[in-house]
Formats: sequence, C-alpha cells, structure tokens
Amino acid sequence: MLSKIILRQDLPKLVDALANDFLVIAPTYEKKVPTFSEVESSSEVEFDILFNEKLPMLPPKKIFFPAKQTVFKYSLTKGVTDSCDEVSDAANHNKNIVIFGVSPCDVSGVGVLERIFKENYSDDVFLQLRDKTAIISMNCLDHCYENCFCETMSSNDPKSGFDIMLTEISKSKLIAVPNSDKGKKILRDYPEIFTQISEKDSEAYTDALNLKNKNFKTEFLVEGLASHIEDNFESKIWEEFTEKCLFCGSCTFVCPTCYCYTVKEIVSVDLKDGERQREWDSCYFPEFALVAGDHNFREKKEQRFRYRYLHKFVDLPRRYNLEGCVGCGRCVTYCPANIDVRDVLKKIRGVM
Repeated sequence: MLSKIILRQDLPKLVDALANDFLVIAPTYEKKVPTFSEVESSSEVEFDILFNEKLPMLPPKKIFFPAKQTVFKYSLTKGVTDSCDEVSDAANHNKNIVIFGVSPCDVSGVGVLERIFKENYSDDVFLQLRDKTAIISMNCLDHCYENCFCETMSSNDPKSGFDIMLTEISKSKLIAVPNSDKGKKILRDYPEIFTQISEKDSEAYTDALNLKNKNFKTEFLVEGLASHIEDNFESKIWEEFTEKCLFCGSCTFVCPTCYCYTVKEIVSVDLKDGERQREWDSCYFPEFALVAGDHNFREKKEQRFRYRYLHKFVDLPRRYNLEGCVGCGRCVTYCPANIDVRDVLKKIRGVM
C-alpha cells in the first residue's frame, strides 16, 4: 500500500531528516504565541501544538504570501534587476519547502488562495512559492478549540491541497496517507522512518475517521446564506456589530483566505534605484476603498464591516464555487472587541 505508518516518537526524526533536504516550516512558539517558523532541527518544533490542537496565530498563507514582499528591484539604467524569486528568503536557501503540521482547515485556506491567484489571473509571485512547497497536514479528529467551526464551512476534510495527511490511529501511531507525487516521494525517501501498514492499522484508521465524523457537528446552515446576507443588506444588525468593531484589521491578517494587498514603490533618494513592494491590506481600513478624486466607496464604518461578510459569504462562493471562510475561528480568537463571526451570521439568518 502507498500509505505508511510512522510512530509518534519518530516525528522528531522525520523533521530532522526533512531539514537536511528541505527548508522546513513547523509549529513553534514565539513570544508564547503558536506560530509557523522556519526550523533547522526537531528541537525547535512544538509538537504539543499538533496534538493539543492549537492553531498557529498566522496561517500558512504567510509562507506563500508574506505580509511584506519585494516583487522586484529596478534601476534607472538597468531596468528590472532582481525578480521576486531572486530576492525571496525561500529562494535564497535554494531548497524546496516543507510545511509540517498544517491543519485541514488551513489546507482548505491555501486551496482558496490558489484558486484566486491562479484562476482569473496568474500571480507568479504567489505561485512560484506554492509550487516549490509540500504540505504535511495533521488531521483533526475533533474540534481543535472552542472557536473552531470548520465542519460548518466544510473545510475539515480537504480532498486536495496537501501532500501527506497524518492521522493519529493510536497514542503511539500515525498513518501517513500520500495525496500527491511529492507526498509519495517523501514516504519512499525515508524508509527508516515510515513502515508498512498492517490490516489492523487499516482498521484503526477507519475507526479514527468514523470517530471524526461523530465529533464534528454543523453549527448553522450555510446553504442559502449568501441570499440571506443580500436580503439583509440594509439591516441594523451591521450597525450593531460596527459599534463594537475597532477596525484594527486583526481579523483580516489572521484569516487564511484574506488576500488583499497594497503596492508601494520604495525609491532611493537619488531616484536611480528602487523596489516595488506589496504588503497586506485590510478592507476594514478607511483608505482601502479610497480612489482618485478623494472619493471613498465605503466611507462609513458599517459599510466596511458589511463588505467583509459580503465578500466572504456572497462574492467568493458565487465567483469560485467555494466558501470564503474556512471556520478556523482565528478572527474570533484574536479580535480585541470579542466579535464572533458566528454571532453575526446567526443574527443575519434570524437564529439568534
């Protein structure tokens, strides 16, 4: 069989082996906050994040779509001198990338960005990093914490976007299921770590998936949600939550599927050299919808608050036939005003 077994105690050995051949990104703690960081050895990895099921604060999008990124450098005499691939940290390592320990909802989030950055136009800056990256996902057999609603958004069981899915079938064993040629190659290249699956292991895997199905429940109905939001376009509900919102942009920055950015030109004092940068932007910022002539399409706060819900739950589902939210709950966890997206949607649906 293509699937293999890996002992829980051998996970550090796997990370160390991968670190010899890849640039490895894995869960760590930075200032007591779970995050994805580049690691050089397993001693830097916080494996408890995987098994205690805590989501890193920033999703894997920061690997393919950094908060601040040089698109290219240029000079007055030579034109474009360095492309994004030449100036990116990942390219400088001259290695392919492995992201270890990605949750299923974050895999789904990466899938949303791939569709957006590939389907209507090709964003080479994003795609060149995504193409050189393998994702080893860690399956969730239950909700990772109280703010998770991934089952509601159908993101906890992705069918693509990962290269290997690790699923815990006992306290000491995990099954590694490949989902791409990259994943199959990793399983083949480290035979001292991955072993053959037995019939008993296969049965335990089926039991684990059945347990997952029992543990995940839908919190509210997503079907028809887009129409409900449109029908309540002028509802006072938007104003109710707007009064609480600080419009700090935290929810958009920690979101796995938010992809808005602004472009800046950084030019030298002598005007002979410069670089084009792009960095994350937020639809909650008042400047976001500001255009020439000093006109702002969403000048009022309630317009900006409502727009994010229109984009995620109306525009993206209709344009790409996928949900613009993966239900990871980060926006709830890191909102300083304690706004819960589920409360907003339930009120719009009239179930609160």
